Amino acid sequence: MKNYWYFWPLAWLYGLGVYLRNRFFDWGWLKTHTFKKAVISVGNITVGGTGKTPHVAYLIELLQQQFGVAVVSRGYKRKSKGLQEASVSSNSEQIGDEPYQLYRKYPKTKVVAEANRCKAIRYIETHHPSVDVVLLDDAFQHRYVQPGLSILLIDYNRLITHDKLLPVGSLREPASARYRASVVIVTKCPPQIKPIELRNLYNDIQPRPYQRIYFSYYQYAPLKSLMTNLEKPLTRQLATLVVTGIASPQPILDYLTPLVGSVSTISFADHHHFTRKDWEKIQKDFQRIHNPNKCIVVTEKDAARLVDNKHIPSDLLPFIYVLPIRVCFLQDKEKEFNQLIISYVDKNKRNSDFFGG
Repeated sequence: MKNYWYFWPLAWLYGLGVYLRNRFFDWGWLKTHTFKKAVISVGNITVGGTGKTPHVAYLIELLQQQFGVAVVSRGYKRKSKGLQEASVSSNSEQIGDEPYQLYRKYPKTKVVAEANRCKAIRYIETHHPSVDVVLLDDAFQHRYVQPGLSILLIDYNRLITHDKLLPVGSLREPASARYRASVVIVTKCPPQIKPIELRNLYNDIQPRPYQRIYFSYYQYAPLKSLMTNLEKPLTRQLATLVVTGIASPQPILDYLTPLVGSVSTISFADHHHFTRKDWEKIQKDFQRIHNPNKCIVVTEKDAARLVDNKHIPSDLLPFIYVLPIRVCFLQDKEKEFNQLIISYVDKNKRNSDFFGG
């Protein structure tokens, strides 16, 4: 966290702007729109990854058997303009890596990239009337839409109650903004976390009576080949080169280190588009690993940007493996959380504030 004195005036000015913007919405000076379809927002108030895409994927898997599902994302760092609906001809540059990842994994889900969420929902209402629920990815600050259910994600490793506003810290809003959420999920918790620590986290966040709080962690699936989907076992004889373009690669390294023989890393910035020069470096580092049983490990998010990447050396392709993840809930709360989500979608044909908070 930055503690230089000259950042504090900027943080104060930034905080004033955020405060006034929120008050304008509270007072009705900036208009919030509601929609006939159920709308669930998944977001955070920090810069960097809190696990939005894996949690949106969890919701898709939960809902798609019963309901028509659509996802709206701004498509961060995409190269296209305006509203883009995912199709078989789409790629990560057109709609963004996270929307493309979701579309490839769940092709029956309608995925729309558009910064104006109101416009995107109206498009879905017009072109896809069978959609029952719209999932808004990274939309906690987008108050022009009033979601019926607002899910706020907080990274276990970067609790918002111990953080500061930009540019001193990583908060996009004050920690008190958490009280706008219907549901708070503390993500990326250690699977073996002790009950006393969960109680301390609960007391730290201090949820209001209308809020539900859950604690989630990642469960990793077997490595799958980028090219063939064949699985590769994790053994102490395996050497890995972990290549990431995500905000927080440390949980992956923590997972792999005790399971394989060696872990080397090359980390790029979040949403990084891999260039020819990048792949030259990756190839050189991979060649330095003399163990014949070796592979390159990438995330599902990065894999979405690699599928159509023309810069990958052909001799590296057979060695690239994807590490899938899924969200799990601590304290045996998965069933309770699932019932909460399904109940909201089932009962809210017309969007309304589920908790009244």
